[in-house]
Amino acid sequence: MSSCSRTIPGLDASGEENFDGFGDTGDIDATESLLDIGMETEEEELGEESPNEEDGEQNGSAEHVVFGRAQILEMEFANPDEACRFYEQYSRAKGFAMRQGKKLKNRKGEIVRYTYLCNREGFRDRKWLEMQDRKREHKVVTRCGCQAEMRIKQKAESNNWYVSRFVDEHNHDLLPAKFVSYLPAYRKISDVDRAHMESLRQVGAEQNMCDLFWSDGRSQDDYKLFGDVLAFDATYGRNKYNLPVIVFSGVNHHNQTCVFGAAMVSSETQASYEVFPEAHHRLCAWHLLKNATVNVCKPRFTTLLRNCMLADVEVEKFERQWEAMMDECLVREVEWVKDLYTKKMAWATAYIRGCFYAGLRTTSRCESLHAKMGRFVERRYGILDFVTNFQRCVEFLRDNEEELDFRSLYGSPVLQTQFPELEKSGAVNYTREIFLRFREALKSSVRVTIVECKKLEDRTVYVTQKYRRPQSRWTVAHHFGTDSFFCSCMRMESFGLPCVHILAVLVQLDIGYLPKSLVLQRWSKTAKVEIEGPSIMNEPGEANEVYRSRMGAFLQHCKRLARVACMRESDFKSCLDRIVEETYVLEMKNGVGTAAQGTAAGGQDGVRDPVAVRTKGTGRAQEPFGCRGIKRRKCSNCGVVGHRRTRCPSGPCSQPVCTQDLAEGALGRDDSQSHGTVSGNDKQSKSRRRTVHVTSTPLHDA
Repeated sequence: MSSCSRTIPGLDASGEENFDGFGDTGDIDATESLLDIGMETEEEELGEESPNEEDGEQNGSAEHVVFGRAQILEMEFANPDEACRFYEQYSRAKGFAMRQGKKLKNRKGEIVRYTYLCNREGFRDRKWLEMQDRKREHKVVTRCGCQAEMRIKQKAESNNWYVSRFVDEHNHDLLPAKFVSYLPAYRKISDVDRAHMESLRQVGAEQNMCDLFWSDGRSQDDYKLFGDVLAFDATYGRNKYNLPVIVFSGVNHHNQTCVFGAAMVSSETQASYEVFPEAHHRLCAWHLLKNATVNVCKPRFTTLLRNCMLADVEVEKFERQWEAMMDECLVREVEWVKDLYTKKMAWATAYIRGCFYAGLRTTSRCESLHAKMGRFVERRYGILDFVTNFQRCVEFLRDNEEELDFRSLYGSPVLQTQFPELEKSGAVNYTREIFLRFREALKSSVRVTIVECKKLEDRTVYVTQKYRRPQSRWTVAHHFGTDSFFCSCMRMESFGLPCVHILAVLVQLDIGYLPKSLVLQRWSKTAKVEIEGPSIMNEPGEANEVYRSRMGAFLQHCKRLARVACMRESDFKSCLDRIVEETYVLEMKNGVGTAAQGTAAGGQDGVRDPVAVRTKGTGRAQEPFGCRGIKRRKCSNCGVVGHRRTRCPSGPCSQPVCTQDLAEGALGRDDSQSHGTVSGNDKQSKSRRRTVHVTSTPLHDA
């Protein structure tokens, strides 16, 4: 074996050298230099003829990859750029990214060999892992020593370049087609895409429908998986018909908001808002504290109420805290406080413990979703425009979900705790966002000690205690038959993640993995495997995914055509005419485009748009513009029309007005309008009513 150098005395065009190194592992960004979890650091030498029996079809490669190893070894290219473009397209179709390796030069300084590598080739330096004063979180590990590569060399008798070495075996899973575009090497905007965006900037028996509910197939699939928690807020802005828009949302396996559907309600009655009456409902904690400030006006009461609401204590201790608060703040006879206590099952953590809410406690998720919808849906939109743009907003959220799927699948996080086996088990099972929460609990488990152990016939009960806090004790029961764990804090049942007490017991028992009973399916990387079914890389899957895959492949060829067809005027006109003709033929064949629009425009029968709801007011908006009188301002001092108080000829008021009295009067009027309960005046309460309604189901699958 000879070592690799920048210059060599001679090079046989028909021969092939072997080198100790495997590509360029050199200049790597310090912030990304990390080692993989459990990855062997030894490099395995490869022979020149590395067999590949599957001929480019292994590890979930795309169906349209037809080149095998033997075919690629027979290829010739006019120049290295052509070879680079080929391997880039090949890597995109296979499910990985390409990068250039080292270039070999002869004594004359001419490059005689190019190497194209898998982007996961090589390893990262350990010194960045051992750095103690890091200010940022470690980036995930992507380098795993993959040995896939393609080398080209120049023929001696011609200027062509041939493939001298091709290795198609990867030591990692290849990405599905929908994740390839998230690889950093392919997250680029081509010249054709820029021209396209610039052109888009320059182009500038009939009954009325009462209610509308919109939900597509993927939203319904999401509801099947994540419908154990449902949140909706009826305070979103209205539309062209002044109908309220209600968005039903939940939490997916990335702890990200997902949309189940949207509804327009024509009549705002109590019957219209009766959704899932058998479910356990939870009130928004933020709005309860806000109402406490308005109705009681005692800062000390608001602070104590917050402690009672959020304290993770037993029911008996909650009742003692409530009675102490009543005696201290003297609010036992306040009607609002009495009504609040009767609804304690919907807001007190002591009574809610054990019900799964996926961390929902306020309407902040709903308000964040409304802010995103505001970028797509406008008040002036009708039914068709609303549905179209609402679906655009949903697709935007789904693109973010796919990117999070890619981040959870691509690379491995760096181990940071004292329990690497448990931490690695969490990284393998949970999605990236959920794993970060699990890791924080694992770090905190070192502060929990086991003070007592009781062995029973079918289980062992452990009594845990926080460090130097003897009053904070929880019991953990380990059932042998099912290998399940139950803690009295019920965090596993409430959020779906093992608590610090259970993790402390796992450490005490020297268990190096997470039992299946502690990995909730909805938080795992495989949460959508049953819905998605087989990957479209091997056999046809969902029609929408197949359509998007075909469109992505077709657009790549369209970009190549656009790049060369626009060079000459004659080619541009010829190609454009043929494309327009073929497009029209396909639109007629499939019933879409111009033909479908003409048919839709011709049919006026069916259900009409909803009747616009008249807003409350004087009704002057319905009068013709010419009939409206000119509203003239009166003087607030003498009441005469034509001048203001500052220009009043009668002079200043005889009795000076105190600014403080005016402020108190205004506050008094505001209080009289805002101190009503939810069941008070509808005109005042509808604009302020914000409630998180949550569907809660027991975690039997845990």
